[in-house]
Amino acid sequence: MSDRYWYCTLGGMSGCDGYYAVGGLSVCDSYCTVGGMSDRDGYCTLGGMSDCDGYCTLGGMSDRYWYCTVGGMSGREGYCTVGGMSGRDSYCTVGGMSCRDSYCTVGGLSDRDGYCTMGGMSGSDVYCTVGDILCRNGYCTVGGMSGRDGYCSMGGMSDCDGYCAVLDVTGRDGYCTQGGMLDRPVTAQ
Repeated sequence: MSDRYWYCTLGGMSGCDGYYAVGGLSVCDSYCTVGGMSDRDGYCTLGGMSDCDGYCTLGGMSDRYWYCTVGGMSGREGYCTVGGMSGRDSYCTVGGMSCRDSYCTVGGLSDRDGYCTMGGMSGSDVYCTVGDILCRNGYCTVGGMSGRDGYCSMGGMSDCDGYCAVLDVTGRDGYCTQGGMLDRPVTAQ
């Protein structure tokens, strides 16, 4: 059943003033719906459902104010999501999930204000994480886990404010640990 002010319905049911819907149901103020249902003020939905003020949704569900969602679910005010789920104010998410204010996430999960995460999980304000888990304010972690404000950790675990952790164990105030865990705050030696 359709509400009024819809413009084209073909092969379904339209309320008053509905003109153009193909292969499904259309509600008020939607202009083109194909093979699914669109909420009001959605302009183009193909094969799924769009919330109000969503412009392009393909093969999934879009929350309002999202412009392009393909093959997944997008929250409002996100611009491009492909194959996953994006929170609001995320611009590009590919193959994973991005929280709000994350700009690029690939193949993993990024917390808000994280810019680039690949293949793992990044906390807030993390810029680059590859293949592991990095806590907030860490810049580069490869192959292990880094605490917040850690810059480079490879192959082990670093606590907060550790700069280089590589394959070894050092107590706190050490810059480089190799093979284990680095204790908290690192200072110059």
